[in-house]
Amino acid sequence: MDDMNALFKRLNVSVSYIKDTAASKAVLPFSYRAAPGEYCIYIRNDVDGRVHAVCDLREKAHILYNHSTRPQAQKIQFDGFFRKNMPVIFLRLPEDKNINQRMGLYSTYIYERFTGMAQAMEVNSKLFKDDWRDVHDLLEKNMPGSVRLQEYLAYPKGGWPLGLDWMTYMIFLCKDMRKSLDAISGGEGNKIKTGDMGAYNSEILSENQIKESHETRKTMIDEHNGDGGERIRRGRTTYITGAAASHSVSECDSFGQLIQILRERGVMYKKRRIFTDMLYNNNRNKFNSDVFIPRRFRVIDKTPAALCVLLDVSGSVPAGLLKRVVHSIIKAEGFFDKEKSRLVCWSDGLCSDTLLNGAGKFTAGGGTILAGGIEYCKKYLNENVSFFIVSDFQDDLGGWIRAAKGIRARKIAIAYDCADYTGGAKRMCFSDWFGSAGSNANYRKDVVTLKEFTAVFDTAMIRPYALRSD
Repeated sequence: MDDMNALFKRLNVSVSYIKDTAASKAVLPFSYRAAPGEYCIYIRNDVDGRVHAVCDLREKAHILYNHSTRPQAQKIQFDGFFRKNMPVIFLRLPEDKNINQRMGLYSTYIYERFTGMAQAMEVNSKLFKDDWRDVHDLLEKNMPGSVRLQEYLAYPKGGWPLGLDWMTYMIFLCKDMRKSLDAISGGEGNKIKTGDMGAYNSEILSENQIKESHETRKTMIDEHNGDGGERIRRGRTTYITGAAASHSVSECDSFGQLIQILRERGVMYKKRRIFTDMLYNNNRNKFNSDVFIPRRFRVIDKTPAALCVLLDVSGSVPAGLLKRVVHSIIKAEGFFDKEKSRLVCWSDGLCSDTLLNGAGKFTAGGGTILAGGIEYCKKYLNENVSFFIVSDFQDDLGGWIRAAKGIRARKIAIAYDCADYTGGAKRMCFSDWFGSAGSNANYRKDVVTLKEFTAVFDTAMIRPYALRSD
């Protein structure tokens, strides 16, 4: 377990646990991907320590083996396989006068059950090997009577190699179709029971309810706002058409949503092509009932980026607000390389330049000429760096655009309106932020439209009511 945790740390993967959920005892442990590099694990609170440790290890293995992502191309291939093997499968389906209309439902059900078995085979054969029988007996004795329990405890059959990836085990299951159908129908030659399908769907529904409840609680608890747990609406993102690139504008209702934006946009992604199995190359366009041919698919690898944060510390920005914004950035750690990330504080000149994780007190004061700060930060910027500008936008934004030309780093501007934070009455929105009538017009040499700005910067705005003082 310590080795697994060390590996997650090395991969910049964070894992949290769902606790105190009043859920059905029939729900098996599960994990899911909450955000890039962030996963959640659910294990019932009433299981004993040994069972909890085994389940925790299993779910972390599901995360490590990337079981949260199921390539759509493979599902399409399975649907084709389902149709090719209809005579075999049809005999195992329940009697139903609407069976022809429900074939898609049965195909999905069988695919999901096979997928669950295949993934369990990968995890169990790689983790436990010689200890499998003891682990099997422990889990079978202590786990609830779920219709998915046998799927949860699946292990490669005699003669099958151990330690393969789950998509290869899917090939084995499909080639051994009759016995695989026996496993999900409860016995040799049995028909699939509609009651089992209903119970399976109920368990999946319970899982989804747990996930939604957990995610809702996370959005309701904003550590930075003294709002007593007021429900927070999720951020809204608008993509600006006609910009030079597909840049976006997001509105944050809380600092918690700001953290999420930092996590989503601060990380670097690298796409690479993966071939799931050599059978694809050997049997291309030779699909038949004996060979299940998975297609190639793309996965997204994330690489933690270095950040360079240009922080506006001019006199129009309260020092307390600066501290909260920087705290939000640091709280998103795990999604950037904190040893290489810089925090540059700037007003009309350089105030400080430190490592992000070594940021200290902030003193606000002076004018606002952030274009000079952008020029200063260029020495830290390349294609492997995410560049954030955090400001109240009380500046010549045309100067920002001119200074940012040629920067290859990903550029994100985060705006906030200090009026409500400092007791002012007027609350701004994006429609007020740009244009000749906007609140910033007096600070610009050249008026900049939202489309012109988003052609250069992805943009996020913290809405004013998120900035109330504690």
